[in-house]
Amino acid sequence: MKRGDVVVMVIAGELGKPHPGIVVQADELGDNTTSVLVCPLSSDVRDHARLRPMIEPTAENGLRLRSQIMTDKMLALRRERLRAVIGRIDSETGERLDRALLIVLGLAR
Repeated sequence: MKRGDVVVMVIAGELGKPHPGIVVQADELGDNTTSVLVCPLSSDVRDHARLRPMIEPTAENGLRLRSQIMTDKMLALRRERLRAVIGRIDSETGERLDRALLIVLGLAR
């Protein structure tokens, strides 16, 4: 799994229901970590454009519905909770995701 991959994940407490998410962990950490940082996606679109960038469904990202990347709900999930890579975000979406993460993490100046 690499940063920018769209994955199917199972979040504890969600009754095993799979959800899409985007890997945001740096590739330099490799496969040696026991957990992976992921931002979940939601098709329940809200007006939080700065914190929740939109992502349109494409063949490349594997999504079926227009969604928001919930950077304010970033999770560290055990690797076994990530089921499959279904696609990859494009560079424009990656830039919007990075800007939102800077705001959420208090790194934007």
